[in-house]
Amino acid sequence: MSRKHNATGRSTGDGHFIQMHEWFFKSHAWQAASVYEQALYLAIKRRYNGRNNGDIPMSHREAEQLLNCSNRPIAKAFAGLEEKGFIKPVTKGSFDWKVAKQGKNHGRSTRWELTELPPDLPQRVLGGGTKEFMSWKPKEKSAVCPEHTSGTLSAYHEKSMVCSEHTMKAGVYAHGTR
Repeated sequence: MSRKHNATGRSTGDGHFIQMHEWFFKSHAWQAASVYEQALYLAIKRRYNGRNNGDIPMSHREAEQLLNCSNRPIAKAFAGLEEKGFIKPVTKGSFDWKVAKQGKNHGRSTRWELTELPPDLPQRVLGGGTKEFMSWKPKEKSAVCPEHTSGTLSAYHEKSMVCSEHTMKAGVYAHGTR
């Protein structure tokens, strides 16, 4: 297959590449991200053109079509990416938007900013992005409290989920008494 070239000899290929650094992949947040979160992040990053960070459109419906899945994992993926600090919503989408102030049709999808990159809108920043995902830590899981259990500790649970048969009879729960 031959490639077309312009007058300067540059390829006139069909798109651009996405750069992903090794430090990004080694971050705790990326390693803890689900497959849907990772795929969604790449789909959002594909829409970044070098000048639109802070105005990258992606709706839940578009994400469902791109990732070929239902709305439940997409909603969780968006929430997970926001919670881990990969993306920030700049303008929330709405079905109530009809016409922009200038009279032009305006997309209804949420506009996203990738925290990995410096924001471009409303004014381009030359520094780096906030990289909020680099300071993300997984939620700490604690052992079941020994004073509220009968038996050995065999699993780790979040404190809000701790409830054994012994503690249920006593009416004691991890978040208080019932």
